[in-house]
Amino acid sequence: MQSSASPLPTMAKSRGQIAKMKRELRSLRPLPLRVGDERDEQPQKPSLVDRPVKRLDQLEPLRLTRHRLIQLLLRPAHEQSVLGCFVRVKTSGQGEPPNHHVAEIMDIKQVALGYLVDELPTNIGLCLRYQGTVTTHELNDISNVSFTQPEFQLWYDWCVNQAIRPPTLGLVASKRMELHHALQCEAKAVALVKQGLTLIMRPVPRGGILERHGAKYPWRLQRPPQAEAQPEPENQQEDLQLLSEMDESETG
Repeated sequence: MQSSASPLPTMAKSRGQIAKMKRELRSLRPLPLRVGDERDEQPQKPSLVDRPVKRLDQLEPLRLTRHRLIQLLLRPAHEQSVLGCFVRVKTSGQGEPPNHHVAEIMDIKQVALGYLVDELPTNIGLCLRYQGTVTTHELNDISNVSFTQPEFQLWYDWCVNQAIRPPTLGLVASKRMELHHALQCEAKAVALVKQGLTLIMRPVPRGGILERHGAKYPWRLQRPPQAEAQPEPENQQEDLQLLSEMDESETG
C-alpha cells in the first residue's frame, strides 16, 4: 500500500514544472507591434500636393508670357507674384538660329538703361535660371509661345541630374491662385506710366557698323550723286559726221 502511494507527489511536481514552463514560454512570445511601429516600417506614399511635376501640362500653369508679364508690371506688388514662375526665354543672339530654354524667374532687378517692350518704357530685368546659370534678360527676350516637349524634357533632365526638385503640384496650385489675385488688382494707365517714368532710354540701334557698336562716324556720310547721261556737244557730232563722209568717199 505504501509503495503504490509514493508516485503521486512526483507527478504533481512534474505538472507544476510544466505549467511554469508554459508561463515562461507565453512571456517570451513577441508582443504585437504598436500602430506607430507599423506606420514607420511601411513606406509612405507622398500626398498629391507634395508630388513634383513630371509632365509638360503640369508645368504650363506656371508659364508667363511676355504679354502677361506686361500686365503684371502695371499692377502693384507684381514682384512677389512672378517669383518662382517660368518663362520661355530666347538665348540665341542676333543673326543666330533661334534657341529657347525653360527658365525659372529667380529675381527681378533694374537694368542701367530703359527700353521699350511693346511700346511700354521700362527698366525691368528678369534674373532667370536655366542650364546651371542665372542670367539677366530683358522682357523682349521672353516668348509668347508655349513650351515645346524637347525644351521641357531638357529642363526636367537637368533638374534630375543636378538634384534640384521641380515645383510640386501644391505649389503650382497656390501660385496659380496668387497670379489670379494679382491680375484682379487695378492696373495703372499706360499713359500715366509713360509720364511718370524718367528713364535714360537706350538709343535705338542704327544701320551703320560703328553706330551699332556705340560709336559715331567723325564725318557726315553722303552718297555720291548718280551720274546722268549728258548729250554730246554739237561740234563732236559734226566731226563724227565728217569722218563718216570721208570714209564713204574713200570706199567709192
